[in-house]
Amino acid sequence: MINLLIDSIFNAAKAIENMVFKRKYNWDKLFYEINLCNRSKEYPWLHHQCDNEFYFTIPIGLSINDFIKYKIEIATFLKINQNDLKIEYNNTLILIRINKQNETYNYEDYKFDNKKGVPIGIDLDRHNIIYWDYSSPNQCHLLIAGSTGSGKSVCLDVIVNNLIRRKNIDLYIQDTKLIDLYRYKNRCKYYGEGKNGIEDIMEELTEEMERRYKVLRKNKDKRYKSIFLIIEELASFNPKLDKEFYRLLGELLSKGRAASIYVILTTQTPYAEILPGVLKSNINTKIGLKTNTKEASKVVCGDYEALMNLKGRGHGKIFTGSSVKEIQCFKIKEAPTAATVDAPDDNKKANNH
Repeated sequence: MINLLIDSIFNAAKAIENMVFKRKYNWDKLFYEINLCNRSKEYPWLHHQCDNEFYFTIPIGLSINDFIKYKIEIATFLKINQNDLKIEYNNTLILIRINKQNETYNYEDYKFDNKKGVPIGIDLDRHNIIYWDYSSPNQCHLLIAGSTGSGKSVCLDVIVNNLIRRKNIDLYIQDTKLIDLYRYKNRCKYYGEGKNGIEDIMEELTEEMERRYKVLRKNKDKRYKSIFLIIEELASFNPKLDKEFYRLLGELLSKGRAASIYVILTTQTPYAEILPGVLKSNINTKIGLKTNTKEASKVVCGDYEALMNLKGRGHGKIFTGSSVKEIQCFKIKEAPTAATVDAPDDNKKANNH
């Protein structure tokens, strides 16, 4: 008897709640006008709402594809851009979610667990910190790709800022743009400008990789200092003209991880001519930011549309093996100085969720 009373109160509250929602958004009218129903003329029903998330029960015969087909009409109904609308399954319900405009997650406001890897940003679905676990076989090496204004340089800045705070790491930076990484010139083991000296450095790293392999064959437990080679703007190189560069890059990408040598590449023109498939196949982690063309999106993640609909300014997707997560990259306020190299103060927000 008590259970029946509780159920009745809950259902009454839910009915009142849905009546309030329908006054603001008349979903029944929308579904009727766009004819979103099954053959028996049964329409989806608003199950409940949480802020900007709407959960619908769907009658037999309808699927998520029926909702996606009317994405433009639903976005117009909600008075938002269709790129700010997500439609997905949530258990047995259909979830229609209004994405908030780009939220800012300041790198300086968080305390990170360096054992998990290099922090990249916030998972927009689970709201936890996303790390690049570079030592994992499934995540070794990193590509950051996105058009001008997508947040690519800021994302790289956060990564470099984190790496220079660590012990037992050597950074090799080739700054072909001569803009974004100059501030780290005196903070890394090697800093090169333009294309000058890069092949000599890559030859040196390849020799170091082979030397480490010889030792590891005899002692698999040997631990080496991690080396990161960062090349800002891969498009500065041409596979037809810079053949030695691409040969050495292929060597480091295919064999570097086992010798604790990792490569980070960035480009604002991620086309097949710049990033051949044989190289891309050895890069297990890709951060795809907003691209201006479908072809660029396809090269980065295999989908013509996935990166075209992003908002820019650090809004992107991270691809690690078979995993894909929508992220907002961290924003960094200023370049590090000698006084700010230490890890963030413990009194700052420890937001590992």
